[in-house]
Amino acid sequence: MKLVVVGAGQGGSNIADEFAAMGEWVWKNRRVRIFTGDERDPIYKGVFAVNLGAGDLYGLKYIPQTDDHSILIGADNEFRGRGAGKVNADGAEQARKNSRKIVGSIRDEGDVYAADAILVIATTAGGTGSGSVGPIIDMLKDEFKKPVYGMLVLPFENQYDEPDSVINTATCIKKVVENSLADAVFLVDNQKFVRKGDSMGTNYSLINRRIADSFMDILCVGEETDRSYIGEVLDANDVIRILSGPCALGVSHAYVPPPAKQSASLFGLFGKGNVGKPRHFSVTKAQVERAQNVVHASLSELSLDCEFEDDNGAVRYDAQNVLGLFSGPAEEATEEIVEMMDSTFAERVPGAGRRKGTYPGRTSDTISVTCIMANIGQGAAMDRVAWFYEAATRMMGESSERKERRQRGWSDIGRAADQLPDL
Repeated sequence: MKLVVVGAGQGGSNIADEFAAMGEWVWKNRRVRIFTGDERDPIYKGVFAVNLGAGDLYGLKYIPQTDDHSILIGADNEFRGRGAGKVNADGAEQARKNSRKIVGSIRDEGDVYAADAILVIATTAGGTGSGSVGPIIDMLKDEFKKPVYGMLVLPFENQYDEPDSVINTATCIKKVVENSLADAVFLVDNQKFVRKGDSMGTNYSLINRRIADSFMDILCVGEETDRSYIGEVLDANDVIRILSGPCALGVSHAYVPPPAKQSASLFGLFGKGNVGKPRHFSVTKAQVERAQNVVHASLSELSLDCEFEDDNGAVRYDAQNVLGLFSGPAEEATEEIVEMMDSTFAERVPGAGRRKGTYPGRTSDTISVTCIMANIGQGAAMDRVAWFYEAATRMMGESSERKERRQRGWSDIGRAADQLPDL
């Protein structure tokens, strides 16, 4: 699946930068191109950053700091490249005012018509990205008439008591999920990508990398040209047809131990043995159990929790569609394992349309499962969005009341100075 990727604001641009880094790695190690352009073009051809803050663009490593890919808006007005200052209404307004510049750069440099879809990324707590992501989605959809997906990265839990972050998040979700032209919106919880022991500075860069890398196999599998790595194919149209509404993506990995060396006394029954030779049942049992654990873990690792408990207390998921991609050594992608993955999703996501595929051989010692839940309904994700809406409404009211109290306080003490002369 070939993408054009657009990062909006500092956080979104940094994640887009990690997509460009991932694209470089994929091309170098797999000879698979996941962004637009041909073999003669640089990998970053289809990756862009849009920002009101010039300083944020200086931090990009893989997206070139040229005005055709690092698109600075608001440089010729009162913002002067200094950012939106967490006022996302300004981010939205400046994106609309600079629509010709944004669309023109992406059209001229991005080879958009060769793309299967466009992905626009933003973090929701700030100003530029939170405000501009919705208008950018709309202008790109209007211009190119292709699938346009949003990715909204929610704030860390320690920001949930900070009014600007919560209000920006709520208004951003409302615009992009409910009132934009986005074909689907990936919701990502920053907190899900935090790893114990990481420093905060390390966390930001690693979180961005983990978010980008979670898309690797789903983008690569449909662009693979080496027949030895082609299994039950999930191509771009399979993905496009299921994506709609709020979505979550999860990836889980597990190490595959090397096969035991053959023993002459056991005639190779343990381990892989010779081709066509039967294996000891314990080897197959361990293989299936390992894969089953990874399938279940991919649900736990969804980019946003979206489970609910049914009437019997079982954990279930409500989604219109679910997609599963099994990746790993060719001998691990057995029919039994793929059917197990499909039946697990059928049980855990009752009533959902299902797509499944395999990506064999690209790794020799790791298996992974990529899961996409599309058009999520009842459950923790819906509850999280409702919390942001309710908390933002409450915080706006409280902020207004505090402002009025401060104004009354200064007015009251000002009367004590009525008899003093004016200078």
